[in-house]
Amino acid sequence: MPNPPPAEPVIIAHRGASGFLPEHTLAAKAYAHALGADFVEQDVVLTKDDQAIVLHDIHLDETTNVASVFPDHARPDGRFYAIDFTLEEIRRLNARERIDPTTGQLVYPKRFQKSLPEFRIHTLEEELNLIQ
Repeated sequence: MPNPPPAEPVIIAHRGASGFLPEHTLAAKAYAHALGADFVEQDVVLTKDDQAIVLHDIHLDETTNVASVFPDHARPDGRFYAIDFTLEEIRRLNARERIDPTTGQLVYPKRFQKSLPEFRIHTLEEELNLIQ
């Protein structure tokens, strides 16, 4: 019996088109779709007021400007946790390319630069609306 033809690869956009735009932003998700991704991966965490937001980590300091907007919200370990913020507070933050919180340097310097246009963290509901 002959072997079946190889299956087409399935393309899963990890955090959207995160090699091109800040991860988990609506723009990164839309671009992943435009590039032909079959699936878009979501990570979801909760805010202080129990809103589901799309964010890879439980921390905000690596992918937003939280330290400059809410410097007094850091925990004793120096980190900023999404669960300590309301959705209204989260909406005041700019999402950006991932940085190392200890050095302030871009983790992936050849990706989208942190000083360019503003991006936001969005809710799971907003992402589902985009996908529809």
